[in-house]
Amino acid sequence: MKILYINKYHYLKGGAERAYFDTAGLFARAGHDLAFFSTRHPLNRPSRWQKYFLPEVDYNREHTLGQKIRAAAKIIWNREAKSNLSALVKNFRPEIAHLHNIYHQLSPSVIAALKQQAVPIVMTLHDYKLISPNYLLLNRGRIWEASRPRRYWRCVRDRCVKDSYGKSLVCALEAYLHHFFHAYGGVDAFISPSRFLIEKFREYGFSHEIIHLSNPLFFHPPLPSASADRPPYLLFFGRLSPEKGAADLLQALKLAGLGIRLVIAGDGPQKDQLRYLAADLKISPQVEFAGFCQGDDLWRLVGSATAVIVPSRWYENAPYTVLEAMALGRPVIASAIGGLQEMITDGQTGLLFEPGNQADLAQKISWVGNNPSAAGRLGEQARKSVLTKHEPLVYYRKLLDIYQALIQKKT
Repeated sequence: MKILYINKYHYLKGGAERAYFDTAGLFARAGHDLAFFSTRHPLNRPSRWQKYFLPEVDYNREHTLGQKIRAAAKIIWNREAKSNLSALVKNFRPEIAHLHNIYHQLSPSVIAALKQQAVPIVMTLHDYKLISPNYLLLNRGRIWEASRPRRYWRCVRDRCVKDSYGKSLVCALEAYLHHFFHAYGGVDAFISPSRFLIEKFREYGFSHEIIHLSNPLFFHPPLPSASADRPPYLLFFGRLSPEKGAADLLQALKLAGLGIRLVIAGDGPQKDQLRYLAADLKISPQVEFAGFCQGDDLWRLVGSATAVIVPSRWYENAPYTVLEAMALGRPVIASAIGGLQEMITDGQTGLLFEPGNQADLAQKISWVGNNPSAAGRLGEQARKSVLTKHEPLVYYRKLLDIYQALIQKKT
């Protein structure tokens, strides 16, 4: 089968890219012929299709007024993306296209390019961009759902995008225009890794069918033993940005008062702010900022942790952070929010706490610190659960069935 995978980043930036690469890798190993469409970036993985990729776009840089207007137009409808993708499709002749995140850097113009050449389209939903100008449904650290249903103007009123009137206006216009012109109507099948996201889309009036398909676990690592010369520690790993709740974790660590170490592995826009917060709380000696980690270094770090903390403030979909920690037999303490509640059974495969409630999180941290044997048993149950529910071969067969059904429908 000839499959075209499309995502706005072609390097490992976050969970959407992990799904994009892992799914493509699974189908490549099964002997399928693949092509890719994305944007250029110095960190990109090599691809023989990169000549079709769009130039790198960074909307966080300073721009002149003219550049801002052109950038806003591309966010709504990127003609270059449509042109380049059309050329790639004519060359590769895919039987099906699988989209992940395309908004802003690529835009729904890629859907139009595929439809013009009668290519069936599957799209995996990783966040809430198709129902809200604010793709996280989070504004200033709090859940934000004021735009439901299709009251996108409220995004401007509340500065829902990066606390900016200008960026909020662009994203509100984008939402209105995409809704009016049915920009995503050409997608033949939507997929969500969590049932929570499906229900949230339904609440917002999204009428297309969404298929639930859990993310697979693409590695079955051996269960590492804790290093005898390393004292117990809690672990946060992932992107250091406000929606991930690392600031709440530092506050809770202070409240717990156990003296247990916390390792923060990751990078992102909140890194310096978190360092300053640890200093202000006088817990800097307790907190180690390990920077970005991956591969064996990350698995050793996760596998030796007393517990992994996922203190998210936004409606998480189905984060790989939780899957990986559970697969390594680590108990996870997570916010009871979004898809996290589907992944963890409180008191059986991990612990859940009220989102943003630092005192509640502190109590869970104290319990883990004072009950290491019981916490270890949670980790054992978590590993059994995740390896049973997230088998790659099951995922492959279900996704292949979706692909084949759409291809047959076309013919």
